[in-house]
Amino acid sequence: MEDKHKTCPDCGGIMEEGFIFDRTGGALLVQRWLKGKPERGWLQSEAVAGYSAKGRECRMVETFRCGDCGLIKSYAIDETDPPTLLHA
Repeated sequence: MEDKHKTCPDCGGIMEEGFIFDRTGGALLVQRWLKGKPERGWLQSEAVAGYSAKGRECRMVETFRCGDCGLIKSYAIDETDPPTLLHA
């Protein structure tokens, strides 16, 4: 998102940019958004934690937290490659 100073839609407070870690197999990953419903993948090179990511639209996730009420809002921003077990 271009505007890094967002206003909370719930209380009007100032939203602070941050991120949420995902834990998988002992690794900490930054969240990504993948288009469609989760489908089981069987090839390790095409799957993350047992789910297929190959050929899907994938976007980095940008997250903001309201300093007043704590509301968290996430946005799927720039397109990126889907994660794999070797390149999370």
